This record gives sequence, structure tokens and C-alpha cells, in this order.
Amino acid sequence: MQESFIVTLMAHIMEATMIPKAQVERAVGPILSLFLPQVLTATFQEDPELSGEIVMICPEFPLKKTHNRQSTNIDWLMFNKSRKMLLFFELKTSDTSVNDQQNAIYNERVRQIHASGGEFLVQDVEELRDASNESGKYQYLLEKRLAPYHDQMTNCREARLIYLVPKSARQKIEGHADRVLCFSDLAKIIPDPFAQEWEVVHKELSRLDTISRRSRNLLYQPVEPPQSSEDLSDGTNFKGKLPFQEIINLSKTLGDSIVIGFSGGREALENSPLAYLEQRLFKWDDVKHGLGKKDRRNWIPGKTFTWIIERKIARQGQSTPTAEVEKMPRSVNWSGTCKFYEMVRLCKEHGNDILIGFTGGDTAFTNTTLEALRERSHYKWDWANRPVKRTKADWLPGETVLNLLNQFHQFDRPL
Repeated sequence: MQESFIVTLMAHIMEATMIPKAQVERAVGPILSLFLPQVLTATFQEDPELSGEIVMICPEFPLKKTHNRQSTNIDWLMFNKSRKMLLFFELKTSDTSVNDQQNAIYNERVRQIHASGGEFLVQDVEELRDASNESGKYQYLLEKRLAPYHDQMTNCREARLIYLVPKSARQKIEGHADRVLCFSDLAKIIPDPFAQEWEVVHKELSRLDTISRRSRNLLYQPVEPPQSSEDLSDGTNFKGKLPFQEIINLSKTLGDSIVIGFSGGREALENSPLAYLEQRLFKWDDVKHGLGKKDRRNWIPGKTFTWIIERKIARQGQSTPTAEVEKMPRSVNWSGTCKFYEMVRLCKEHGNDILIGFTGGDTAFTNTTLEALRERSHYKWDWANRPVKRTKADWLPGETVLNLLNQFHQFDRPL
């Protein structure tokens, strides 16, 4: 399997996250099956409860319902050979709610295994076979998948229910399973023969951790293309604003069919600290049905944007430079700090959507020399709509900062 093929395949599957009714789990499942035993073995390598060699017994394993001969399927039935433990492994690729009825069956089967072992799982498959018009498939399952593990399943008294979900769904699932994994929790490296292919698959699946119903709806809002630039009396020239990870996902998916706004264009983006980029919002627009007038110097094609960001991330992985913009703990009442020119850029990009911290407010800002403002060690900044306690008089809206710089310091540097 060539990397060029797996890259194309995964990009095709990831696009389906934006297609109505597309069932991404059905596409991801068979691919993940190829890697899952090695991936889970590597993921739980240091886990005090789940470490050990993990093998797959069967994908789409049927669990018979208690009062009839119908079944619901667990995505994978796995077995930890080192700990003699059965693993029910369930995949969710979107932040949907838990299927309570289905989950109750999973947990009940886990309890049954603890109480009496796993032989009933084989007996239930036999009963389903006898009632099915597809008895041959159940017989194949019994002979080819279950027979090699019959003794281990019969003697097993340990079982765990594990979910693999996007980060946005983790909180919904916790409490319904013994362990909840997100896609980025999975081991990045596994042994050959498919180590290179897994790196590609892991990278793409990890994007699911950044996608939620909210982010999908933010990406695409219905917009009527304007007949002319005069139709946009408010000066709007972009379709939306997205945070860092979501704009990366969009640029990867849509490439040069979109442009991303960044004051100063490509050069400014390349020179901006990654920590600063991770905290800000990005304007974006369609190329074909773009809104308003744009200064092309301040808009970057999607593929170019992706290339620059991925290169910055790769460089940071090799060494950790001192960032000009530091991410601050959530417990404090600001989102980050930045130097003077980054502060001005933030104000130009986001206007009154952000606040700049300055003790003494506009009076103190006005009375401080431009040189002192430039040499100031850092400026605190925060999103205006963030619900935190702050002294209002010590925080200046972005547009106010720009007006004060222009009016009292004759500073209006284009960024």
C-alpha cells in the first residue's frame, strides 16, 4: 500500500465528515481494523490495567439481546492475551449522544463475563446462527474467528468496555464505559509492516478530535453571493472566522478554493510565533464567491497557508523556540500575552472582539510615550466575550487602542 494512495484515501474519508448522511464510521472501521491490535498494544504499553499483547477476535461482533434472537454489534471484540481479558471496543467518529440501549447491552455483557466467564458469547452466536437466514456467516464466525479463542473466552473472567471518540464527545461517554480514548490518544508509532501507513492514518484520524457539530456548522454558513461589492454596505469581506485548528482543517480540506486573511500576508504569517497563531481567530472566504473587496497582500491561498503552518509545527517539534506570545493558564483572567506589534496586529484583526490589559486604562495609555509602549515587556489580551472577572477600567477594547495610538501617538503602522 503506497503512501500516496493512503494519503488520498484518508483525505477522501475525512471529507465525508462534511457530507450529510455520510457514515464516516463505516469507512474508518475497516481501515482501523488493519492496525487496531498493534495500535492498542502500543497505546496501553505503560497502562497498569490494560498493558499486554492485544489481538482481535472479530470485528462487528454480534451480541444477542436478552429476550429475543436479535442482536446488536460491538465494533470489535478484542482479547488481551497477557491479562486474559476480553475487550469490547466501540468507535464513534462524531460527537453524537450515547445510544443508551446499546450501551446498556455492552455493560451487561461485561458484567456477565465477570460473573460467569465468556462462554455465553459463543453460545449466543450459535443461537443467532440457528435463527438466521445467513447461518453460513455465523458458522464462519464460529469456526474461523471464535474457535481459536474458545478456551480463553470460556475461562475469561475479566472484560472492559472501551470507546474511541472525538474529544468533543469524551464528556458524553465518560461514565458509560471503563475507558474512553480520543483519536490523538492512540499511539503514533507501531511496528512494521504497516508503520508508515499508520502514521498517515493516525494524523488524519486525529483531526476528528477537532471536529464537532458546532465547528462543522461554523465552517459553512449559508451565504448569498453578492451581486457586486456595493451590496456589502458594512464592508464585510469574509465568510467566517475560525480558531487555529479548525482553520487548518478547512485549509487542508478545501485547499486553494479558499483564502485566509492575515495582515501582512505570507511573510507576516511565516514570522508570527506559533503560540500566537494557536490563540487567535482567522478570517476566511471562498475564492469563487468571495465577499467584498480584498487587499490581495493580506490574503493567503489555502494550500500555502497549510504548508506554512505545517512547516512551523514541524520546526517546533525539532526545537522549542521562545515564543513571543505565551499561552497562559486557564485560571487567570486573560488569554495570552504578546509584544507591542503583535498586540497592534491583534487589534487590527479583531477590533472590539478583544481587550488589551493596561493598568490605568485609556488615561494611562495616553500618557505613556510611544517608545515606552513599544519597549513594554508584554501586553495581556483576552477575548471580550469570555466570562471572567476583570477590572473593566484596566482593559481597553481593540479599536480604542488603535484610536489612542493614532490620535495621541501618531502611530498607524499597517500590519
